[in-house]
Amino acid sequence: MPRFFFDVLDGREVRSDPEGQEFVDLPAARAEAVVSAQYLVAHGILRNEDVSARAFIIRNENAAVATVPFRDTLPGTLGAWLRPFPAQSDLTERSTSPGSWARRTQDFERLVEERSEARFRALVEALPAAIYATDADGRITFYNEAAVALAGRRPELGVDRWCVTWRLYQPDGTPLPHDQCPMAIALKENRPIRGAAAVAERPDGTRISFLPFPTPLHDASGVLVGGVNMLLKTTHQNSAEDRMDARC
Repeated sequence: MPRFFFDVLDGREVRSDPEGQEFVDLPAARAEAVVSAQYLVAHGILRNEDVSARAFIIRNENAAVATVPFRDTLPGTLGAWLRPFPAQSDLTERSTSPGSWARRTQDFERLVEERSEARFRALVEALPAAIYATDADGRITFYNEAAVALAGRRPELGVDRWCVTWRLYQPDGTPLPHDQCPMAIALKENRPIRGAAAVAERPDGTRISFLPFPTPLHDASGVLVGGVNMLLKTTHQNSAEDRMDARC
């Protein structure tokens, strides 16, 4: 099979993909680039980073054969919500500045602080990543449909705690109690958890490996008010995460 390389265009800088990956053809490579771009945008939102202006330059062994702008991969619903927040004294300048995508959308903490529930829900529902939120005690307060698809169940709001999954395991198969999962640790220690991995068991018995990205949320005074977590299945999302870590 032909090998394609996903170089990242960031402004005028091009970060080369040294290894590449084999695909049946260019459409298959382009499809992978679209999915990877969507997950990189979702990951950037959690990290309050603007990656939407970047693009993948897909090349084969000889030359560039396609370009996939990250922004063009976003669902229409998400694009509709990526607009300036209502005018406020501390946001006016930022919301009208050119190239202020990340500042205009803000981060999940600002969305929670402003109690913009509809905006928050529309944003995360439009993303392909499984995302859910909790209160400071770990009770699930929100989840998107991608989280339901990953977990194979619909969590009970205000009852389920720390994770949307039914059962959890360490990568080696050891049971992982929900109160010891990465989200629980993030809330208890009030810090983001990165580099963890886990396995979720669905009610139908199937299991899926994933990478969690739990991040505490705080109010304007710095008090912990909850957390938000993104779960990435360890398939093509792994390559997306590798690209983010290697090139940011």
